[in-house]
Amino acid sequence: MPECPIGHRSEDAEYCDVCGRPMDATPALGEGAAGFCGNCGTARSPDALFCENCGTRFGDPRDAARGASGRQAPPHRDVPHIPRPRDPVSAPQGWIAVINADRAYFNSVIAELGAQAPDLEFPPYCPERRIPLRDGEVWIGRRSESRGIMPAIDLGEAPADPGVSHLHAVLNARSDGTWTLTDHGSQNGTTMNGEVEILKARTPVPVGDGDRIHVGAWTTITLTRQGGP
Repeated sequence: MPECPIGHRSEDAEYCDVCGRPMDATPALGEGAAGFCGNCGTARSPDALFCENCGTRFGDPRDAARGASGRQAPPHRDVPHIPRPRDPVSAPQGWIAVINADRAYFNSVIAELGAQAPDLEFPPYCPERRIPLRDGEVWIGRRSESRGIMPAIDLGEAPADPGVSHLHAVLNARSDGTWTLTDHGSQNGTTMNGEVEILKARTPVPVGDGDRIHVGAWTTITLTRQGGP
């Protein structure tokens, strides 16, 4: 059975039964059954919207600019170094991260993805999680034992958010009882409080009670403080 330019098997010899592409079309940059992520070099399946390893969104022009190709994988990149604060601060008491699958945020991601969006589905069941912030430094990301990344806020738990990088962002406690949030060069960025502007990578921003942190395809993390200081 013939295959389309990105690897789907099709009985129709003119147009792919799966994706509708002309069978004799030239694959777009970054496409291909044996393709690789343009950022980290991880092999990708033809239907994947996000890199399984680093969370890069396929189809993003930035991915093509990095050299994504169905023929050659770029060198693998290590996890970025996590700078430690000069004067570590213990976690203030009473802080909780409330994690939800956010339909409104998901819809904004779908609108941005455009033609890439149809295969990305909002999770049908994703119960709220409440994680106490017990350490002065709290990682947000997806667990990777091989790389030593064990985030306290692990968004790789089912249903895993495919747009979250293994090390996406970090919360650091401040001496005044609040926190800073730092995006550590995540592939799809971090936004806050419904804004569309992506936070500048590796630049701490203050966050406090009631602030909403948006990451990945559908995740919103709301910081809340119970009781007094």
